[in-house]
Amino acid sequence: MIKRNLLLILLTALVGIAVLNASSSNEQVNTISDINNGIEVDSLKQLHSLSIEEIKTEFVILNLWASWCIPCQNEVDELLKISEQSNITVIGILVDDSASNGKEFIKDNKITYKNILEEAESDIVLSQFNWTGIPTTLVLDRNLSILHTLNGEITANEIIELTK
Repeated sequence: MIKRNLLLILLTALVGIAVLNASSSNEQVNTISDINNGIEVDSLKQLHSLSIEEIKTEFVILNLWASWCIPCQNEVDELLKISEQSNITVIGILVDDSASNGKEFIKDNKITYKNILEEAESDIVLSQFNWTGIPTTLVLDRNLSILHTLNGEITANEIIELTK
């Protein structure tokens, strides 16, 4: 009888812990990190597909994405809203995907902001900072210095707040 009661108590505790973990993991998918803060992403100046000198906005948002990534798909509308801000330029960087998949994704989602699709150019940029997966979004100042790194799906409001 004592063994059975002890087993029931342990089972109840395990279920409680599982429920708490499940609810807390849904609260915040996105994390802001300062791991890259201050790094200058000057490799953007070396790219043939991008004329960084033409960018006159106060902030540049770099968004690492792939066409097969569900959170990346979810944040397209948010990135489009961000790209409408007069003080922000959005640049997508295709990661772990083919340029043809990227082009199709851009067309299907009516994406108007600039994207770096060629793997060689993406690799040049990605080698300058730490990232752990996609989507990852970097907020840069006009000097291309990283101010914030966001891991996970972002919202327009979140980015707009960080650029005030």
